[in-house]
Amino acid sequence: MVMRLSGLASGLDTDTVIKQLMTAQRAPVDKIFQKKKTVEWQRQSLLDMNTKLYDYRNNKLFNSKLEGNLSARKADLGGDTEAISVVPTGDAQPGEMTVKVKTVATAASNYSSSEITIDTTFDPNATLDSQKTKLFSPFTNNTVVINGKTVAFDPSKDSLNAILSRISRETNVSAFYDASTGKVSLVAKQTGKVNGASGAEDKITFDGSLLEDSLKLKTGPYDTDGNGTPDANPQEKSAVDAEVYVNDMLIKRTSNTFRINGLDITVKKASNRTDADNPATYTGTTISTSTNTDKILETVKGFIKDYNEMLKTLQDKVSEKRYRDFPPLTDEQKKDMKDKEIELWEEKAQSGTLKDDSILTKLISKMRSAIIARVDNGSSKYNTLSSIGIVTGNYQENGKLYLENEEKLKEAIEKDPQAFIGLISANGNGDPKGNDIGVAERIYTAIDDAMKEIKQKAGTSSLLSDSSILGLQMERLNKELDAGNQRLVEVEKNYYRKFTAMETAMQRYNAQSTQLSNAFSAG
Repeated sequence: MVMRLSGLASGLDTDTVIKQLMTAQRAPVDKIFQKKKTVEWQRQSLLDMNTKLYDYRNNKLFNSKLEGNLSARKADLGGDTEAISVVPTGDAQPGEMTVKVKTVATAASNYSSSEITIDTTFDPNATLDSQKTKLFSPFTNNTVVINGKTVAFDPSKDSLNAILSRISRETNVSAFYDASTGKVSLVAKQTGKVNGASGAEDKITFDGSLLEDSLKLKTGPYDTDGNGTPDANPQEKSAVDAEVYVNDMLIKRTSNTFRINGLDITVKKASNRTDADNPATYTGTTISTSTNTDKILETVKGFIKDYNEMLKTLQDKVSEKRYRDFPPLTDEQKKDMKDKEIELWEEKAQSGTLKDDSILTKLISKMRSAIIARVDNGSSKYNTLSSIGIVTGNYQENGKLYLENEEKLKEAIEKDPQAFIGLISANGNGDPKGNDIGVAERIYTAIDDAMKEIKQKAGTSSLLSDSSILGLQMERLNKELDAGNQRLVEVEKNYYRKFTAMETAMQRYNAQSTQLSNAFSAG
């Protein structure tokens, strides 16, 4: 540790003098700090741009090039409009069909024939062993089988509710105990005939003394009044498949929602009819499917809007002004500035960090090329965006898109829908030059390539050192900065050593001078 004597003998303000000397020594280190800060800002700007590109690619452009959105259909219902609901997919073909609902699919169920307990203090959350004397009937084994699925339990550890919960998790049946009725309920998770070990039966099948004896679940007819004759089982409900006439052809499905000819149909109730066995008496539901031109127009307009916004974001960033007279501020410089002054300074200092960035300028060029390029679309005349009414603005607008002729776009959608879809979203068929790839697909690929380049250049964080170009640069600058700061510490110590030596010498000289003066005065 250096002993510091601050001007006691010389009268100098040693700390101030050394601080001034250190200012000159600190200049090269400050430049390294400013360069490091600039690299941090550049990395962060690239990472922020990468986030925007990801959002545009995945949440906007991807939806715009989905064939389902470019071939949107609408379905209008007539007749008995309450029997079904319909959602058309992009595969639905224009035309009409008639649907008549004979039966709605229902799920199989079963519940206890009577209360399962003989003691009101029965606790369904306590272990079965602790509660078995309170059950109506004891159980003799530690497994149950439901629809062919075996579920094991440990009565010394598992409660009734725990077992029923396990049944619900491990089988295709939901099970629960209702304390108010003292009964257990089983309900199939799917509608239709999906039960039993075969997965095709109309009733829930089960086995095991816990279910049959203790929980009083019965399957099939049983002697309810004790007269020795099996009676109907009122607790057991058989599943029913959905039965639907489509253009008078009977179709059966286990679920009430199914797809036919590109239409997702949901059965809601049986059709109005006078004779369930005679489909001629049914009031059918007519489905009229057609191209949803308005929805497709909305998708295309969204594509144009999102493209323009992304293009402007890129262009603004690569053309942003660089203020070279506003380098990053050091901590020492900030001490003499107000918060607002710091904010305004750093706003200019961070401006232009991506000016003329090669990755972004290349992406802009690819995006604009994709917009104006011809797509090999077979013999169709719809092979450029301009052929469907989408054009770019004047030169000063840097490639901004406009829907100039909506009627042209509608004509392409309605007259040659496959060519329209191909122009926007075709994946290509192996053309080495990619001439058969759609506009949106080309932009998607260009953005994907740019994002990979950004990752190679900037890594994943503006602060972490990694193998990216800027990450390695930051690692080198950090080492230089650490070495520079260590050198400043040694320089400052050396200055203090020299001033301390000077002060010590002057004190010694002053002491000797005083002694001599006193000696002469005494003589």
